Formats: sequence, structure tokens, C-alpha cells
Amino acid sequence: MEEPSEPSEIAVSSTANRVLIVGGGYAGVNAAIAAQQRGVDVTIVDPTGRHDFVTRLAAVAGGSAPVGDASVPLDQLICGENDEVIVDRVVSVVDGAVELASGRSLTGAALVVTAGASSVQPPIDGIEFALPLRTAEEALRLRTEISSVDAVVIVGGGPTGVQLAGAISHTQPEMTVTLVEREPVLLPSMSRGLGRNAARILSERGVSVLHGSIKSIDETGAELSDGTRCDGLVVWAAGFAAVGNDLGLDVLQDDGRILVTDQMAVRGLDRTFAAGDVAAHLDSSGQQFSMSAQIAVQAGTEAGKNAARLILGEPLESVKLRQRGWVLDLSGQRGLAELGPFAFDRPILDLVPPLLHWAIDVKHVYEILGRRATEYFPGRGGDPDAA
Repeated sequence: MEEPSEPSEIAVSSTANRVLIVGGGYAGVNAAIAAQQRGVDVTIVDPTGRHDFVTRLAAVAGGSAPVGDASVPLDQLICGENDEVIVDRVVSVVDGAVELASGRSLTGAALVVTAGASSVQPPIDGIEFALPLRTAEEALRLRTEISSVDAVVIVGGGPTGVQLAGAISHTQPEMTVTLVEREPVLLPSMSRGLGRNAARILSERGVSVLHGSIKSIDETGAELSDGTRCDGLVVWAAGFAAVGNDLGLDVLQDDGRILVTDQMAVRGLDRTFAAGDVAAHLDSSGQQFSMSAQIAVQAGTEAGKNAARLILGEPLESVKLRQRGWVLDLSGQRGLAELGPFAFDRPILDLVPPLLHWAIDVKHVYEILGRRATEYFPGRGGDPDAA
């Protein structure tokens, strides 16, 4: 067997005439497509080698969507003759280059960091007993775990928690489902009407909605700060933190997001861009956008375009991102949506959002795959156990 190289002899794989992309999520894939459309080759580095359909994970975990909706191999999305996918984890970033966990180094004419975010780990006694829901792997594990219990406690009443509660209560109406949200309303980042409608739909399905903070978690449930005990498998869906500080880049101290310019460039660097959940994208008023797939798609696309412009010797362009609204599918042909000034926050109207959610998913798949999209159609065949 070949002896491992000494640290000073680490092999360097040159990608000097292409865009190097860290992460294969919504921002990373769209950055790659944008660069390819400008005639620039791409290399994606991702620890799993798969693209997770994050907006479908709650439905997959809850059993209302097929397991095949969780993810797809990146090399089936980024399949140009000179493009490549490297399955490895990036441990550090310098301008235009990265070091991998395997010891390799990669350089590129331009670099786009789209490493995403991970579930927060607050200092709560027993937090290790809570199962997170952020990746396809975690969704598939949850799907298996949920099928073998009779009660689930979901911590976090944001989009992920609400959709997971909706999926479980629809597919397993006999299951005891408890949803715990720290704020006095569900979906606190959205309109009060959507939060009330979410509570109504979930209540009609027998979901118990509690408001308060988690004091402790153990193998059989969780205890709230007021002493209320909730028994069941605990799922943590109470927020995410960006991983920019793990890469050695300048970040906002509160959530680990990388500081970027309006051209998607990492501040202080010349050949490195960042997009998606890992970056601090600002709206027209200077406020940070919430982490979401729609912002990741927009930002990734623009970062990929500017990375290609840099390689082609063209001037970079400033970017204006837009929060177009929210669409949540609670399964069972019920959902929530907020599009501009209009909110689907009343009975009967909640029949429309699942159709909108499906259409958005289909649009995303078709933009990536083109005619091959039928092979990875969200919810294809309607079989919850389809691979």
C-alpha cells in the first residue's frame, strides 16, 4: 500500500481555467449552471457528492414524499465533458483556493463558496438526543426513526418544523405530534395570518402546538422551561447557522455568514465569491435576507455569472436580490403562501399553496436538468416509498 504523503508534499490539483465551487446545494448548482452557460468549466467540491432538495426534506422525513425527492447525484447534474465533482470536505479557504480534508489542495481562476449552513447546537442539556433535519441523509434517517415510534416532539415552529408536523400528521394521523415554538406564534418570520393558519391546519390534524423554551432533552422526550413534559422522538428544527467561520473567512459573529459585496465577492479577496446560506446577503434596506432556497438560487446564479466574468476578463456586475415570498406545503393538499401583498392565510385558499410549491420544485429541476428532468421529477409516481 502506498505510504501517505508528508504535509509538505500535498498534491495540488490545478483548476486554473475553471470556476471552483464549494458546496452542491441550491447556490452551488446554480452557480455552476451560470458559469457553464458562459462557456466556463466548473469543479464542484461537496462532502456527499449529492444535491439535496432541501425544500422537500420535511415531506420526505414525514413520509408524504418519496425518498427519491431527497437528493440526486451531482455528477448527473453537472455533466459537461470537462466538468467534475469531487467528493471531499473543504476545511479552509484562501483567495481562489481551498484545502480539503483529504489533504489535497485545489486552485481556480475563480472560487465560489456555497457551503451552506448546519443545525444550531444550543447549550441545552441533552441536545445530542435531538435529531436534526437539514440534509437528505438526516431526512432519510428521520423517516426510518419516525416509522418506529408513536410520538414525535418537533422543536422549532419555523418553515421546517411546520412542514414536518404537517407531513407526519397527514401520513400517520394516529401519531402523537407536538410542535414547540419559542415565540408566541408559529412562523414568526412571516405574517401573523400565516402563523395562525398554520396553527389551524395543524390543530385540525391533532397536532399539539406549545409555546415556550426547551429546558432539557433526553432519550424519551423534552421538558420545557415551565416544567411541561413532552414525550416522544425529539426532532430539532429550531434554526441553522452558517459555516463560514469554519473556513477561515471574515464572518458576522452572530451567525457565521461570510461578508460579501453587492457583486457577491468575499470582502477583501480578489478571486473568491460566496452565495447562499453561507453568505450575508442584504436587501435594499441593508437588512439580511433570511436563509432560503429562493435567495440561494438567485445569489448562486449571480455569483456564477460574476465568477465567469472574472475569468473572461469582463467587468463584474452588481446584484439585487429579491425575496419574492414564501410557499410551504403542509401535505394532504394543504399549505401556506405569502406572495407580495397577498397571503393564502384562510380556509379554502390553503388548497392553492401545495400546487405552487410543486410548480416551484418542478421549475428548479427543469432549470438544472432540462429534458432529463423527468428522471428526477419531485414526487414522481406518487409512491412514498419510491427510490
